[in-house]
Amino acid sequence: MTVQSVGTAPWNGDLFRTRFFDALSLLLPSGEAFVIDAVTDAIQAGDWSGASAQSLRDEALRFVREETSHQRAHRRYNERLAQSGVPVAALEGRVASAVQELASLPLCTRLALAEAFEHLTALLSAQVLKGAAWLQGDGREARLWRWHCQEEIGHRHVAGDVGRALGVGYGQRAACLVLAALYLGMDLSRLMAQLLWRDIRSGRLSGLGLLGQCARFALRTAPGFGRIALGSVASLWPRRSA
Repeated sequence: MTVQSVGTAPWNGDLFRTRFFDALSLLLPSGEAFVIDAVTDAIQAGDWSGASAQSLRDEALRFVREETSHQRAHRRYNERLAQSGVPVAALEGRVASAVQELASLPLCTRLALAEAFEHLTALLSAQVLKGAAWLQGDGREARLWRWHCQEEIGHRHVAGDVGRALGVGYGQRAACLVLAALYLGMDLSRLMAQLLWRDIRSGRLSGLGLLGQCARFALRTAPGFGRIALGSVASLWPRRSA
């Protein structure tokens, strides 16, 4: 999947909603590198003898290929953002530094975080695909996001299955889901604030205009964010053994 143009004009209906996805794209290359490394290390460390284990290993390898493809696509997207004047290198560098702090954690903790990031991404992806409240039009950027969201939903279970195969427990998974939600929420908010502040300073958006666009987005996506929150809480509920 390629992105040939991310122009200076809002491609997603208005500037606030466009910047929401731009900020997500700035997060993704480093975030996906973390997930890829965790699952790749698990593939190398695990015992994959037996038919079911080999099948999971094959799924994990496919997962890594798909995540690598997402990473490439968003790097191209971000390169086009840079051409429009966004300081992509500086913004991505701060994200990479934050992610690097997690890279030294034990493998089971990294797998629990990878599962959490994938779970939250899949919950968001399901909402994005529901309609125009999140994503408008059929341009290159919108097609990229729909493709990415569909693949995230399709392989949402893989990181968790790999983690459980290597002994990641419920408590660790629950704690890492809370931590991942905090990381994503804080980083996404920070990136959006930086992008929108640049737009206000450049005259592309007024403070009043920003408030209006933010209010419309919040009202239209509130049910979706509610479903994401409920899905996150539901995933923390301990499963009964069969």
